[in-house]
Amino acid sequence: MLRALKVTALLATLLISTTAFAQLKIIKFGIKGGANYPQQGLSLNDINDIVNNQTFNIDNIQTVYSDGFNAGLIARISLPLIPVYVHGEALYTQFKETIQATGGDAFNLESTIERIDFPLSAGAKLGPVFAGLGATPSIPLANASDLWSPTEDANFTWGWHIHAGVKLWRLLGEVKYESGFGLMAGDFDQNINGSDYTFNLDQRRSQVIVSVAYFFK
Repeated sequence: MLRALKVTALLATLLISTTAFAQLKIIKFGIKGGANYPQQGLSLNDINDIVNNQTFNIDNIQTVYSDGFNAGLIARISLPLIPVYVHGEALYTQFKETIQATGGDAFNLESTIERIDFPLSAGAKLGPVFAGLGATPSIPLANASDLWSPTEDANFTWGWHIHAGVKLWRLLGEVKYESGFGLMAGDFDQNINGSDYTFNLDQRRSQVIVSVAYFFK
C-alpha cells in the first residue's frame, strides 16, 4: 500500500511538472536552416606539412571554397524571468572545397564536405536580443570527402563558436562564427607526376554561418 502511494505521488509530481513546463513554454522545438560561408583556407600547419615535409616544390597553393548550407532541428530552453538560455541543434552541413597548387608540381583536388553538426550553446538575452557561445561536435559523413580516411569518418571532431541574434515571436535569426580546437587532421593521398604523396590537413574550416529558425507551438 505504501509503495503504491509512493508511485502514485511520483507519477502525479511528474505529471504536474510536465504540465507546468508546457504552460511556461520552457522548452521549444523548431526547424533551422541557413547559409555557410567558409573563411579559412589552408592552415599554417597544413602549409608547413605540404611545403616542408614533402619531396616536391609548390610555388603557390590555395584553397577555394563554395558557399554551402545547413538544415536541421533546434531545441531551446529558456526560463521565464531569467535572462539566460540553452539550445542544442542537429544540422546537416555541406560545402565544397578545392585545393589548388600551381607552379612546380601542380594539382587540383575537389571535394564536397558533408557532416552532421551538433552545436550546443548557452548565453544571455536582453529582450529579443541574445548572444552566447558553445561547442560544435561534428560527424563527417562516410565517403563524402576525399580529405580524410574512412577510418576517421565515424569519429567526432570538435569546434567552438560564438553567436548573436534576435528572437521575435516564433522566429529566430542568428549569425555565428565557428572554428576548430587546433589541428584536427585527416590524411588523403595524391598522385603527382607518378609519385604518391600523403597530405595531413585540418578537417574543420572556420566559417561564418547565417541562419533562421522557426519554433513550433
